[in-house]
Amino acid sequence: MHIKNKCTILILMILFLVTTTSVHAAPITNLRSSVSPARVRLVLDSEKPIEYKAEKLTRKLVVQLPKSASNERNLAIADNIVKSAQLVPVKRGASQLTINMLKDCQYKIYQYTNPNRLVIDIFRIDLIQQEKTLAKGVTYTYIQDEMNGIQIQACLLSIAPTAKFELRPFSAAGAYNGRGLLSTEAKRRKLKAAVNASYFDSDGWVIGVNKDRGNFMSMDSTSRSAYVDDGKQRYILKDVAYRGVLRFAGGELPLKGMNRARIAEDAVLFNEYYGKSTRTNQWGREIKIRDNKVVEVSNKGNMKIEPGTMVVSAHGLSNKYLLRSISVGDKVELVQELNVPQAQLAPIVVGGGPLILENGNVHVRSREEQIPNDIAKGRAPRTAVGLKKDGTVLVLVVDGRSSDSKGLTLDELATYFLRLGARDAVNFDGGGSSIMVINGEVVNKPSDGRERRVSMALGLFPKG
Repeated sequence: MHIKNKCTILILMILFLVTTTSVHAAPITNLRSSVSPARVRLVLDSEKPIEYKAEKLTRKLVVQLPKSASNERNLAIADNIVKSAQLVPVKRGASQLTINMLKDCQYKIYQYTNPNRLVIDIFRIDLIQQEKTLAKGVTYTYIQDEMNGIQIQACLLSIAPTAKFELRPFSAAGAYNGRGLLSTEAKRRKLKAAVNASYFDSDGWVIGVNKDRGNFMSMDSTSRSAYVDDGKQRYILKDVAYRGVLRFAGGELPLKGMNRARIAEDAVLFNEYYGKSTRTNQWGREIKIRDNKVVEVSNKGNMKIEPGTMVVSAHGLSNKYLLRSISVGDKVELVQELNVPQAQLAPIVVGGGPLILENGNVHVRSREEQIPNDIAKGRAPRTAVGLKKDGTVLVLVVDGRSSDSKGLTLDELATYFLRLGARDAVNFDGGGSSIMVINGEVVNKPSDGRERRVSMALGLFPKG
């Protein structure tokens, strides 16, 4: 009787273990494949997360699935790198996937949830990451990768929070806002690295907010996202815009921007970053200010801008009417601010847009930031800046419009920053303007076939 009871208990334990194994197994419900220019993808669908262990042989990839039951499934794949795939049960509650390749290839395996699936990518391209240290805490990496089955080539600058360097805006044209070859100016400044940054017009009009060491270089009233460094911490901030007002005894004049062309019915401010003069026509009224005091008034246009002076230039009957009461010697007040407190207080602000990644979530704000469709839609060369949780800055230039690199959409760009470990990211000017310069040399392949003259740039400057 005692022996019989022991046998009964043993049988029950075996049944319990078998039942438990079956309950916790993740049944494979489907095996499917897709073929794209850069890779072959196989997907295992399951009702639960899939445990796996992969072993790579020269022309075979074996994926053990110790807790995944399945029926036998066979896939014949019409491709020049993958021949076939077989999914077979190997024991109760366990399976094995064997992928037969026609040549030795690189692979990656991803685990996804909601719904649960195991994704195996077999690459027909070489995945490359060639890293070079530029300084302590600063690395440059050349990348060949894929995104959604398309090959891309990219250049990545990584700046650790402990690095003795910081990103600051500067003009590729030299001393003044305008357009110039970034490689020439970066070499002249002896910068280890530089990329293009804010948008610009054909005449060099910088379309974006830029502040360096507290000095306003270019300002725009359109609310867009920006890279911000307050000296202790870096941020990607959205909806940053310029607000400027000239106050005087007769009233006040709102300013629509700074250091850009004056257009019809417009009032703008110029300082010494813009150029030697305002380059305006005679159809406006201009007030030159030094130390909150008017030193010159003119209706001739193209007023000179000396160091330490600023010029308010206004066009339109209502604007000129407001300024007609101002005379040389009058006291005035110029109020300039950025509407986001963190940006207002920070010494470094570089405007771009749109925001593409926010708190680890893809969030492309093209519509909210009034980004034109030629930028917001489709694949293109891209320049962008991302931030990791630990404060590391990632500066990325992705080539495009070529057989070697198709470029990225803004959603793909945001997703790629997630791959790199970023939490937040902002897009900058792209297309033919996308360029990265390392130690004075262009390291990417601009889509124009040559380096384009650009306007505001981001440079890697020593701190202090």
